[in-house]
Amino acid sequence: MSMFDSIIAAAGAPANSGGSIGQLQSWDKTIGLDTRTADVERAFLDDPALPGFIVRSGAEVFGILSRRMLFTAISQPYGREVFIKRPLGEMAGKIDTAPLMLPASTPLAAALKLAMAREDELRFEPFLLHAASGIRLLELHVLMVAQANLLEEALVSRDRLLDKIKAVVGNR
Repeated sequence: MSMFDSIIAAAGAPANSGGSIGQLQSWDKTIGLDTRTADVERAFLDDPALPGFIVRSGAEVFGILSRRMLFTAISQPYGREVFIKRPLGEMAGKIDTAPLMLPASTPLAAALKLAMAREDELRFEPFLLHAASGIRLLELHVLMVAQANLLEEALVSRDRLLDKIKAVVGNR
């Protein structure tokens, strides 16, 4: 082991320089297009942490209905009267039918860049990840917190490494 390898090991630098989105908390809640909008609203009200639903048309993923999208739609003039007793299929225009979908192995930084590159209206909306267990919903703030934690860990490791280097170089 070289001097620099031992310094890096002593500094506690992480062996894995990042993580993947498949390691983050995600959701697998699904609904069909025939689900009544009132039932979806009730599910959001009953679980304040629920970011959205994966909307299916039969066995296929139709899109994502986020909490924000639903509440925005039903808060529009006459939105509640128009949508609340009807199936979600009638609000198809309010569902993200072309959501970002990434493999669970996607690194955090790459996923964040791709999510932030979406159009303004969808930039902070949840997106889909394809895991071994199936399609899951990932909330953007979970990804942002994970990326911030990685950055903080990297900065701490860098500081430790610099201290070790200064100690070794200073002892010459």
